Amino acid sequence: MHDHWSKTWLTCALQSNRRSKRCIDDQLSSAHRLFLVTSRSLPRLPRRFIPTETTQQWTRKDRRFVPRRLRPLSYLNSLWNSLQPLLSRQIRVKFVTKDAAIRVTETPFAVPVSLSRRGLSQVVNHLLATGDKPRPFDFLVDGLFLRTSLEKYLLAHEVSEEALLVLEYVEALPEPQKQSGSDHPDWVSAVATGSTVSGDELVVTGCYDGVLRVYDVQGTCLASVKAHQGAIKAVSVSADAGKSEEFVIASSGKDQLAQLWRYTAESPQLTPMAALTGHLNSVDAVAMHASGQRVVSGSWDNTVRVWQTPSSTDGGEQRSAKKHKKSEGSSAVSFQQLEAEMVLVGHTSYVTGVAFRPTLSEHDEDVVVSAGSDRTVRLWDLTTQSCSQTLAGNRAVTDLSVNVAGLVLTAHPDHCVRLWDPRAQQSGESVVQRTFHSHKEWVSSVAWHPAHSSHGHLFVSGGYDGAAKVWDARSSVPLHTVNAHDGKLLALTWRRQSTQDNSDAVAFVSGGEDKQLNFFSV
Repeated sequence: MHDHWSKTWLTCALQSNRRSKRCIDDQLSSAHRLFLVTSRSLPRLPRRFIPTETTQQWTRKDRRFVPRRLRPLSYLNSLWNSLQPLLSRQIRVKFVTKDAAIRVTETPFAVPVSLSRRGLSQVVNHLLATGDKPRPFDFLVDGLFLRTSLEKYLLAHEVSEEALLVLEYVEALPEPQKQSGSDHPDWVSAVATGSTVSGDELVVTGCYDGVLRVYDVQGTCLASVKAHQGAIKAVSVSADAGKSEEFVIASSGKDQLAQLWRYTAESPQLTPMAALTGHLNSVDAVAMHASGQRVVSGSWDNTVRVWQTPSSTDGGEQRSAKKHKKSEGSSAVSFQQLEAEMVLVGHTSYVTGVAFRPTLSEHDEDVVVSAGSDRTVRLWDLTTQSCSQTLAGNRAVTDLSVNVAGLVLTAHPDHCVRLWDPRAQQSGESVVQRTFHSHKEWVSSVAWHPAHSSHGHLFVSGGYDGAAKVWDARSSVPLHTVNAHDGKLLALTWRRQSTQDNSDAVAFVSGGEDKQLNFFSV
């Protein structure tokens, strides 16, 4: 039963052995297709495995001139006998996929246990009849990527060769390519993306020169403003920015301030909205709610603060609405000063990452997630204005990202990215579900892919080694590594596409110590 599938290929070549020479050649080609699927994943056969006589009779050069009396079937029989020890260890597999366009038969059949990702891809391509344009595939077993041969997987997971192995396959993600770049006068320390209702995709950057800039995807600067007196540490754009021709940008910096700016695409220009005052130290993290009605910030004063945006307050009345002016050359920038709606106290050291947990509907409660140098990740209930959950780790956190499922990614100075599941705490399991090792230096930035459908498992990380790595949370090794910067990579994020057709596009931007804003896409 186990060798039924492999035998079937040779059976096609072993029948009708007294046909014409052309038919014999066709049969041999059929047999050779077996080797395209299996032999490339097997050790190279020593010459002694193939009888000398048949080797002399059958070569690629003179195959078409071999007389029928030389009995080509003896060659195939000898070859099958020599391969039998290598092909005898097999396992039944069933290929499944969620993509109907690449679906093959789900009928189980036997394949050699020596096959790995490449060999399995060849099998699927043969079943799809892709011809001269094969597609690379990745394979998942029990929800995790297969990164070894089937044999090694069976040994590692103590699975019997008598079992039926269900292999889910997906198209492999191509390697990201650099599209363009843009020079800055100083380190690019923060990046965020947004789009307008007309479909124009924009990138917002914060720089160590204190200037906030807006770029298009070709790397052209559309607008800029002197936003902070020191380095900008974080920027954020509301997720619903694409509903109009203008949107709100939040920025924060070492001058102990967070700022709100309105970007108008028609002009284009950046106009001040509010200065969010109250922090007593550098504000290293800022994030906007998807609705644009709230902003959260995290500071080196160990606090997390939540603010209402001016457009979300009744009648436009602002709490402590004082006027504040900042000079930039000959121009004056006027702000309303806003005090925080909430001050969330609990961290015992610097707060380095904040985010609103994404919600599936407007009725979901707002939850803020924060992390910092005290090695904890904290969840804050904004209804009660209290910490609802504290997740303890063993390393300081430099950045975080939260997806729709509530899973938290954190970046760390120990070169690792960690995946947290707050729900695991209730069952007594470890909240750190996985640790991803690959970076060679401090990991400075991490971000989930914004799409929670086809690319919901993807995330990207960047570090002081200058590398940007694209990951699938189901794999222990990165899918791709890109040398993004000469020097430290300080910030990166996914590019948000404005149309539904491109919403799942795999593209990201990064900024670094080399004063470059770089664009990458697949």
